[in-house]
Amino acid sequence: MKRLLLLLACLLALCTTVCAAEPAISEMKTDCTLTGSGSCQVTQTFTLEISGAQTQLRFPLAPGAKKASVAGYDAQKQTDGDCPVLVLTDASGFTGTRTFTVMYTVSGLVSEADGVQTLKLPLMSAKWPYAIEKYQFTVTMPKPFESYPSFSSGYYADVISDYMDLNVSESLISGTLATGLKDHESLDMTLTLDKSYFTGAYTSLSFSWVGMVIILLLLALAYGYWFLSLRSLPLRVSARMLPPDAALPCDMPFLLAGGQIQFNMLVCHWASLGYLTIFCSKNGRVALRRRVDMGNERRQSEVRLFQMLFSQGDVCEGASLLYKRTAEKADEVLRRYWTRKLYRKSSGNPLIMRGLGILAGALASAEAVSPLLPAGFVRWLLLILVFVLGGALFGVILYAPSAFYQGKTPMLVLAGLSAIALLVLAQLGEGLLAVLLVIVCVLGIGMLTLHGGQRTPFGDEVIAQSLGYRKFLRRVTQKQLLARLQQDSQYFYRVLPYAEAMGLGSRFARAFGGAELEQCDWYQESQPLPRTAAGFYSSLREALALLELSIRK
Repeated sequence: MKRLLLLLACLLALCTTVCAAEPAISEMKTDCTLTGSGSCQVTQTFTLEISGAQTQLRFPLAPGAKKASVAGYDAQKQTDGDCPVLVLTDASGFTGTRTFTVMYTVSGLVSEADGVQTLKLPLMSAKWPYAIEKYQFTVTMPKPFESYPSFSSGYYADVISDYMDLNVSESLISGTLATGLKDHESLDMTLTLDKSYFTGAYTSLSFSWVGMVIILLLLALAYGYWFLSLRSLPLRVSARMLPPDAALPCDMPFLLAGGQIQFNMLVCHWASLGYLTIFCSKNGRVALRRRVDMGNERRQSEVRLFQMLFSQGDVCEGASLLYKRTAEKADEVLRRYWTRKLYRKSSGNPLIMRGLGILAGALASAEAVSPLLPAGFVRWLLLILVFVLGGALFGVILYAPSAFYQGKTPMLVLAGLSAIALLVLAQLGEGLLAVLLVIVCVLGIGMLTLHGGQRTPFGDEVIAQSLGYRKFLRRVTQKQLLARLQQDSQYFYRVLPYAEAMGLGSRFARAFGGAELEQCDWYQESQPLPRTAAGFYSSLREALALLELSIRK
């Protein structure tokens, strides 16, 4: 009997120790601030009495809570069913009296039916493992209201108001529970309001479901359209030392990435073939002088453009209206020629796929930042602005693959900055994952439509050759280039228009190192030209910039 009594005493002491070690909250205050769109910023400040040492503390939050943190602590976010939980861990253990401040945002609190809005605000989660001796709360509404709130609890049900000191004044609701709350005891506030009280995307389906479904539908339509109307067999690309058999340097941007025909590179190509010379004076005047007429050894479209360029004599000024009009005509004629040659008549239009992707991005942008916007008429103006701006930023991102293949570094930088701006806005709002998904999908759209729609066998061949030549120029070594120079002293000058049209002009010139070149026989300046590839390229770039300015003005 003595042994039995001793055992019972030990068990009782052990239970007492365990119970004593369980933390409790001496005082907690919950502050809720609602916006005009129905989202809520929650701040919970409480004092936790810890007997013994606790290596882990768990702070449950309201369902759907986002941007949760504990002031001064590095908290890990976990889930307990549909309830997020912030977990604090300390190997040495939490001891004594600690004060914590938990902050988070929650939306989807408002529903609408039968002409009224109902706000259901979870003041206290039923997942809290700690008893609370004294509990206070304040709810700050966005504007005054006329109705009276009701409260429910997991323990007291509908009679919780009998245990509460409640004060309602204009747009502020405050209360105190003198009896406190037991562990795992919830507290919810319900308030019925006029149907126009909250505005904007206040329902629980606003972004998580309706907006996301529309975005996913748009993306599905985009990729479905590609599969049915734009899809071609994968290109077989291998490096080749020769340019495409049927293409000109000016065609490279269009063949590689659907870019604009570069008339300046066509002029340089004609010059390298001996049809004309380019002269840049000291005062920045660029003039083209015809050397020989172009005959039927070239494509008819080329002959017509050449004749148009020199229709007023043997000299054409780079700054003249004639040069500008010839460049515009070249873009029209050659683009039409290649569109007819490269793609099947049954091919769809890549612009449709791109448009669907941009529309999905614009919608994701507007949805992501909608919780941050004020209520009222200004909200819709800002939503329209964000929708347009978001669409523009996604349009820049969509053309990032094209900019890469054309060597347009500023465009690539702008695309990167656009993506960062969208992700920052989404992080501030509530749509980070959605915006990130659309960015990835839009980049995919840019890649899939890079070479247009359904290609003909000829289209596959010429685009594969163009990509193969680009691959060679990107990887070519100085040793290989010097070997080519020994076989052809004008090799650099002949290939440079192709390299420049592909955005590789600077890289190609640097690859020659300090090797001395023969004098170029088609480009002249008022002073002797540098004999290195990099030096010549720098001089030529100035003339090309002047010609480009003439086209763009």
